[in-house]
Amino acid sequence: MSATLFNCATTTSSSSSAFKQRASSFTSSSSSSSSSSSSLSLRLQSTTTSTSLNNTNNFNGKVGGVFVVKAATSYSEKNLGSATVRGTVRKNNEDRLAATFNQSPQPGKPSVIISAFDGHGGDAVSDWLSKNLHQTITKNMNPDKFPLEALTESCIECDEVCIAPPEGFWASFGERGIGGAKCGSTLALAAIVDGNKLCTANVGDARVLLIRDGKTVQLSVDHIPDDENERKRIDRGNPNLRKSMVEFTNGTWRVGGVLALSRAFGDAFLKTSGKFEGIGEKNADYGSGFGLNAEPDCAFEQLTEKDTWLLCATDGLFENEVRGGGGGLTNEKIADMLNATTADPQTVAKELIAAAVKGGSTDDITIQLLKL
Repeated sequence: MSATLFNCATTTSSSSSAFKQRASSFTSSSSSSSSSSSSLSLRLQSTTTSTSLNNTNNFNGKVGGVFVVKAATSYSEKNLGSATVRGTVRKNNEDRLAATFNQSPQPGKPSVIISAFDGHGGDAVSDWLSKNLHQTITKNMNPDKFPLEALTESCIECDEVCIAPPEGFWASFGERGIGGAKCGSTLALAAIVDGNKLCTANVGDARVLLIRDGKTVQLSVDHIPDDENERKRIDRGNPNLRKSMVEFTNGTWRVGGVLALSRAFGDAFLKTSGKFEGIGEKNADYGSGFGLNAEPDCAFEQLTEKDTWLLCATDGLFENEVRGGGGGLTNEKIADMLNATTADPQTVAKELIAAAVKGGSTDDITIQLLKL
């Protein structure tokens, strides 16, 4: 059973048709689903036994062999472990989490959505997303639309709200964006459709992990300026050929010399409003003067009988000494702990956080852990 990763961005019509062909194989709808107006592209990365993956920004594990497809399953809050803790060097916990369960979803709608948000520059954006993103996703998902397309549309739709100028004449002289121009958030999200189809999205460096056959499959991409592909994407829209828009500052790569993320919700000061700030990316309807956007990387997986745990977590859980986040857990260590435990999900979520803190994590940590 192979895993497929979709990188959603503007593209040519040929890529768009490939996206819609993939969509028609997912749903039971007819070819009329190809009438979708979105021009979203896809980047496919197969994690079969023949694939070598050395870049930890992509799938951190190999998926090989043939697994039995998991029967459609109904999940509830009893399957979920949720935990969050303030980082040892933080004044406030700016992380947020959200979970939505629907025991009787309409066709094409998710029965489960779990997510973790890592706020920065305040908690206003992460808090707003925790209360509104799931509703937007449920609204946008339908049987005639490939669910990853709906996830992407929902992320961009919510980000446009997060960076919008305030309403009213006098308010327009203030900062743009919920919580101010420098308030933002990352995202790790997973949704289950039709009881056994897993759809994930991430923005920033929060991760989504699936434990399959005892091994970790990372269904997310770390959106950080350290990634050469992200640096190239950002500088494609750079009008100044003499100076990159990504600078190595204070021990790490930063967009505009400020933000250690290449994609995020909010952060209006690095995004265009269509009025005065920045310039859009070349050939893009949605972009920013500094290449920052909230376009997610999305993944689709057919759940199998070998899948045991699903994890959405902010970056504080993970080992991140190079980028200044302190210690934490590797993906492999997380798999080992989950394979060895017989405890309930809530207890396990707390144990993972305790292990990350013991390993030296100093950042806020938030976990959503679903027992499959």
